[in-house]
Amino acid sequence: MPQFDPASFVSQLFWFGVFFALLYFAVVRPTLPKVGKVIDARETQVAADLDRAEAAKGAADTLRADHEAAMKAARDAAQAAVAQARDAAARASDAQMKALAARLDADADAAAASLDLARASARSGLEATVSELVGEAVAKLTGIEVTPADVSAALAQR
Repeated sequence: MPQFDPASFVSQLFWFGVFFALLYFAVVRPTLPKVGKVIDARETQVAADLDRAEAAKGAADTLRADHEAAMKAARDAAQAAVAQARDAAARASDAQMKALAARLDADADAAAASLDLARASARSGLEATVSELVGEAVAKLTGIEVTPADVSAALAQR
């Protein structure tokens, strides 16, 4: 193999140096600053994007905290409104119950008075009927005429 021939080593090294220098100065040297600029621009862009993302995260955290505070305030207000409505309903219910109890008491008193009147009427009607029946029984059994007034007077003496 000609590459491993020690006699041609010097010429191979010479041509290797020439081609390396040519490629270095023709390709690498002009493109390396451009690649460096692109890398620097990309790093700057990434850093700016990260800063914007962090700022957006901070804004989102602030918005979330504001939203949670607003939700808590709305929840507290709703609970207060429910408690107030519950208290108002309880007061209204108590007032209705008191009014109903008063009306029922009045109806019970009226019913008791009506019952007392009916009892008195029944007793007087019963008394008159008993007086007549006793008078008729005495008249049939003994032949003595007794008036209902006499029977009433005798019952009143007892």
